[in-house]
Amino acid sequence: MEKRWSKQFREKRRDPKPLCAPALFKKVFFRAAQEYYARSDLDFEVDGGNKNFLGHFCRYWNRDPEFEVLENISLRKGLFVFGSYGTGKTSSFRIVQNMSQEYGFKELWFPSISAQEVVDKYNSAKNKDDIIRYYSKGTFLFDDLGSETVGNNVYQYGKEEIFVRILLDRYRNFESLGTKTHITTNLDFSQIEHRYGRQISDRFVRMFNRLRLDGPSRRK
Repeated sequence: MEKRWSKQFREKRRDPKPLCAPALFKKVFFRAAQEYYARSDLDFEVDGGNKNFLGHFCRYWNRDPEFEVLENISLRKGLFVFGSYGTGKTSSFRIVQNMSQEYGFKELWFPSISAQEVVDKYNSAKNKDDIIRYYSKGTFLFDDLGSETVGNNVYQYGKEEIFVRILLDRYRNFESLGTKTHITTNLDFSQIEHRYGRQISDRFVRMFNRLRLDGPSRRK
């Protein structure tokens, strides 16, 4: 049975949109999720806390037009996944990355980095603008945005919220090139505005589909 649905999944790659039948994509995602959580000796469960989220999440990555039935939702935008601690926000993205690698699905691949790692690279770089430019281009997942410390550039800005610069640049690239940004965070939009400013939060409305993932922590 496993070989059969694996073969079907690969064959559907020829279809430009969606990638495959919605039920098949969801089935493969759930299988990948079970394998992912099993590595940490955890069970993957679908319940009232994540069922709605996972439905939207799978439709998005499958490029299913049904994803766009809600207002201000678009497959052209990136994902802003927010909610409380330990609910599976980062894990959901990692499962999609695993699917991309296992099935050779380039359409599902994206590089990812924690927001704090970006700040650490910025702090240690001699040419700090190179870090800003690098993370302003191409599709990226910035994990745990809002948990990072401020950047340190004593020669020019002093203490700096470097994601203000990165996200403004990424917004311009989104508008001109369609560049997607994905984010996981424990902050909602009002908290994003409080930390990074109104200029950022206004652009987030255009750049992102907001998906909430709340519920109890799924970590042991």
